[in-house]
Amino acid sequence: MRLLIKQLKPNANLNIQPIISLVRKFSSKDAQNKELKTTAEEVRKNITIEKYSGITTLNIDRQTTRNSLDVETLKEMTEAINAFDKDPEAKVLVFNGEGGSFCSGFDLDEIGSKGYSVLTDAAVRLLRRPLCDKPTIAAVQGYAVAEGFELALACDLRIIEETAILGCLGRRFGAPQGLYGGRRLTSLIGLSRALDLLMTGRPISGSDACTMGLGCKLTATGTALGESIKLAKSIIKFPQNALIMDKLAAINSQLNPNSEESMRDEAIMSSLLGSAIEDLNKGVQKFQGGIGKHGKFYKLTDMPLKDWELEETLEEIEVVVKEEDKKP
Repeated sequence: MRLLIKQLKPNANLNIQPIISLVRKFSSKDAQNKELKTTAEEVRKNITIEKYSGITTLNIDRQTTRNSLDVETLKEMTEAINAFDKDPEAKVLVFNGEGGSFCSGFDLDEIGSKGYSVLTDAAVRLLRRPLCDKPTIAAVQGYAVAEGFELALACDLRIIEETAILGCLGRRFGAPQGLYGGRRLTSLIGLSRALDLLMTGRPISGSDACTMGLGCKLTATGTALGESIKLAKSIIKFPQNALIMDKLAAINSQLNPNSEESMRDEAIMSSLLGSAIEDLNKGVQKFQGGIGKHGKFYKLTDMPLKDWELEETLEEIEVVVKEEDKKP
């Protein structure tokens, strides 16, 4: 279907959005996600928001420029992120790029016509540390460079395809890391490696990025979004209050020491403590009833896990005994 859309897009002045909507409608019935309720909504000019139960995906759709960010796209993203923050049913936000690339950074044509500061002003929502209080995941495929690299760094977790290209490619044009990318990168992989990427601007592959510690999982080409949704579903099964508290504490220790944002997050953590204790009391009752014992992470809720969710938690070990080993 995606190939069909790519063929139609350059060859005809057609409104392909209805086709995209149909693709999304029917793709939600795939075997991997058919147990999730999928809702496509608010198909805007540059992004599409979809919901899979408690999982929200923000899909950047400016494929002709490898999903670059112009002012209008940044405003749409800001509205979508704020709506996710306010939605009590939304638990995890997944950032994704349509058409084989995550995000190629700021639109250089827009910088030329409106100036760099106009785009950074439009991107001010992306400066928050953390990007959202709730968990965020970047499904990194294709190009994640310049401010697109910074967007991936702003997320809590990154699923990276092995053929992805990441890096500070804005170095070629004298563009700084304007979305706290330098600070975030250093906190993730250390000063020496961060300086290498920041000062040289050299691109790295998805495999290299995961070796450096930027990704929580390296995956095959074309599977980043599916693996990100799979990861998100494994996260939403946990009580969220304590999870958010621990996330904020970890991020504050690296990105917000003794800052106003740190104080804000400390207040949020304090407000979550009462609810976290209630979750803990329920968890104790579950444990006493046999749920989660012996280090088990499955069957923690009433939602049954599918075969595809268990495929990496089960390992088959084959023991081969040689004839000489049988001799006494």
